[in-house]
Amino acid sequence: MSDTSYSTKEKSQFMNVQGGEKKVMKKILSVALSTAMAFSMFASVAFGDAAATPQQKFDALAAKGILNGYPDGQAHLEKDLTRAEFAKIVTKLFDLTEVTNKLSYKDKGYNAKNWAVPYIEAVTAANLMQGKDTVKGIFDYNGKVTVEEVAAVLFRALKLETPATTDNTASAWAKGYAQAVINAGLIAKDTNFKANASRSLVVETAYAVDQLTAAPTVASAEAVSPTKVVVTFSDKTTTTVELTTALVAGVETTINFKHNNHDYTTKVTLAAPKVVSVEAPNAKQVVVKFNRSIDTDTLAESSKVIDGVVKVTKVGNKEDEVANANVSFNADNTEAVITLPGVKALKGNYTVVVSDAVATTAGEKIPAFTSLLTVADTVAPTVASVSSTAKATTKDVYVKFSEPVKTTGIIAYVNGKSASVSVQNDTYTEFKLTADTLESGKTYDVSLTNVTDYAGNVANPNPIKTTVTVVSDVAAPVIKSVTAISDKFVEVEFDKNVERASLVGNVRLLNAVGESQGTFRVVTSDNGKKFTLETPLSSFPSSGTFTGSVLFGATVKDTLGNILGTETKKDITFTKDTVAPTVTTATYTTTATNKGLVLKFSKDVVYAGKGDVYLINEKTGESTKLTHSASSVVGSGKTFTLTGVNVPAGSYSVRLPQGLFKDKSFSANESTATVLTVSIGSASNDTTVPALYSFNADNSGIVFKDSQLTVGTSTYGDITIEVNLYDAGGLNSASIREINSYTLGNKGLPNGSFVTIDTLNASGAKIESATNPTYARAYVHIPSSSVEKTDNYEFVVNGVTDVAGNPIDASAAKKTGKLTSRIAPVFNSAVVSSGSSTELILGFTKDLNEKTTQVDMLRDLKFFINSDTTAVDQNDIVSITKIEYGSDKGKWSVKFKKHAIDNKVTTNEVLDLNSNDVNRIVVKVIKDAKLIDTDYNVIKGETEISAK
Repeated sequence: MSDTSYSTKEKSQFMNVQGGEKKVMKKILSVALSTAMAFSMFASVAFGDAAATPQQKFDALAAKGILNGYPDGQAHLEKDLTRAEFAKIVTKLFDLTEVTNKLSYKDKGYNAKNWAVPYIEAVTAANLMQGKDTVKGIFDYNGKVTVEEVAAVLFRALKLETPATTDNTASAWAKGYAQAVINAGLIAKDTNFKANASRSLVVETAYAVDQLTAAPTVASAEAVSPTKVVVTFSDKTTTTVELTTALVAGVETTINFKHNNHDYTTKVTLAAPKVVSVEAPNAKQVVVKFNRSIDTDTLAESSKVIDGVVKVTKVGNKEDEVANANVSFNADNTEAVITLPGVKALKGNYTVVVSDAVATTAGEKIPAFTSLLTVADTVAPTVASVSSTAKATTKDVYVKFSEPVKTTGIIAYVNGKSASVSVQNDTYTEFKLTADTLESGKTYDVSLTNVTDYAGNVANPNPIKTTVTVVSDVAAPVIKSVTAISDKFVEVEFDKNVERASLVGNVRLLNAVGESQGTFRVVTSDNGKKFTLETPLSSFPSSGTFTGSVLFGATVKDTLGNILGTETKKDITFTKDTVAPTVTTATYTTTATNKGLVLKFSKDVVYAGKGDVYLINEKTGESTKLTHSASSVVGSGKTFTLTGVNVPAGSYSVRLPQGLFKDKSFSANESTATVLTVSIGSASNDTTVPALYSFNADNSGIVFKDSQLTVGTSTYGDITIEVNLYDAGGLNSASIREINSYTLGNKGLPNGSFVTIDTLNASGAKIESATNPTYARAYVHIPSSSVEKTDNYEFVVNGVTDVAGNPIDASAAKKTGKLTSRIAPVFNSAVVSSGSSTELILGFTKDLNEKTTQVDMLRDLKFFINSDTTAVDQNDIVSITKIEYGSDKGKWSVKFKKHAIDNKVTTNEVLDLNSNDVNRIVVKVIKDAKLIDTDYNVIKGETEISAK
């Protein structure tokens, strides 16, 4: 990692050129070096000293076609620059459009054949340069450009600000321009601004500009672990920076790194680990996002969600929707994508709980997270890709969809022939179409009918019609790596999917002198890129090391039939495994399938059965012996569950004996004796869920208290919903205070809501607060301004739990009550009726009170026709009436007399608002208007709308 930073000026306006409103041209193509030297005098100031020689930089730029030398091959850095040459530089640098068929100046020789005309016209059109003599129309294209003229162009092009004070050598007219570029770090203060622009440093300048253009800036940096930072650049690309010194949580730290041969410096803070969000991109998947890389083994086992680590339960239901669901992770393990199993789908409101069993790669526990998730998938699936690969021929076409789709009902045709359809992954996004023989190199039609996602959205158009070209693949598979993962197993990785059957009996272990020790057993059960193989050795050398090679037979082949062709040997060294497996975590699960103590190990183990397991209650000191046997211990790999745990809820020390498990090495290393702490959240003797509690006959457990006027003001206080709760074993206070434990009108509580708690006794009286009260009253405070419509709203308690983790039955913990909108109505529309041009239709955000009359409207509304100052006389208003029917129901109709715009009219003729005599119509609500809505909220005053 570099200890120097990339030389950039974060606040320099010059930086805006490369990626903002105007971008630096990487290609100052075909510009002679003599015309590319305009910015030599400020290159070293803007970009710092060069790391390479001018000639090396020149060669690098010439190789890219950015600069071209003179015919004699010399740079001629001593020469000055003409105004024509400078115009071309400006045009190329700021990506201006060359202008042809226009001659704005009268210089001699300034005609369509002059090479400089398109560039001079371009800078003129962009108002970056103008003529030397504007009266005579002379540009003076052969004249020399001065430094102060360069400063003026940079000032305009980069939109710099004029400084309040100046201190430079420029002429009076240019002092502001010069000072602006000095302040921006583009030109040195001691430069002679009245002098001609020198070319001496142009190579360094052009090289620096090219490097800045090629090097995107750092947009953000996020620490996903103490030693890993994900950096996102301004061009949306990312890189992962591995640190040699671990970050300290909460401390902003400057890091230096190199990316694509560029040095960067940025700052990053290691935030405390947490769940960032939970989302449902569709009806079949839940995405949990973390701000740190997680240890995937703490969330998933064999690509399945560990029981109880993530729970998704529908409001009013106890069933965990993601039990046994597939889970996959993104590249940096900060996102877990959970795909519901089978035909399950999400619709409606769900409570999502991520337990604190999830840990980061550094072993830090991530705090538990609870959120309300609303799922309403209305987006139809689309085809993401269609592919087919063959050695010569194939019958298979692979289709990837934008989201999981139903595995049944799809009707597929390939090349006009019916094709079978089979799902290829546990996320239901990839399917294989099997049809008649297809030849490599040819393109075929593909048709898919009835592609439907799990919310019932059907792909549009239906059928989907596309094509697929069969790509020829005749390359032999390549063995990317062979790695010993213990003294008994190796992991082999290929560059493409390999047929498992071709490995069986076809991979041998050779010793150091090439003698065969037998064939490997293929542990992996499916085709793929990675395989685990078990060594044929029956014992391990006493030396503690085995050095030899793995020999792959020539007939090992990929799934297309391409074979290795020749025997391939890869060196391997096994070292005797003498490291005992350790228990990394102990948790408690209450799922119906594996209820008990879950142990996670540092490596793959098998049950050995030695010793006794004890649970010691940390509060009482009482010890409970757990019986165990091969039938009561379930699991595989690194995770096993001791079932049959039956103790009261509480905190326990778990004492695990040596030899309870052993690893799979030749040494069969026994697990070490371990003491861990575990919280038993739900014991078998506490299955009673929390419930609403009534303290008297009139109290149902939930009480609605609508918002009321604050005494002495016109402001309404919060809505309060009181919830009385009871659980004999104790309520979980944190779950009561969590706003996501409640829904209102099938939605999460509005922003600004909060919950407070009182601890009660059995009579309903308030007593001293308790951490886990038996009786409690929750006060759910909801801002009165959040109720948009007066209506009956269903309030549901769905996330409250007891100390044992039992959730309240949301189907019973609910009540419907009336809440009143306290939002003032607003005048929001005024248009001439499409059905009658004599009517002006007025609209409000809420219906006005049914007692509102024309007198009320005339009092509070002012109409202006063809005038901004004189309102229409009320005598010239024919009528203001409420519309009772049709699409404009609830709005108001206004008609005017023609006398409103022509006082010579003596009849009561109604004004045609679309006539040519009506140029402007404005409607205003006066400041102290008194119109009210049906909830008696007073209209917002001082609003106006132009209807024409």
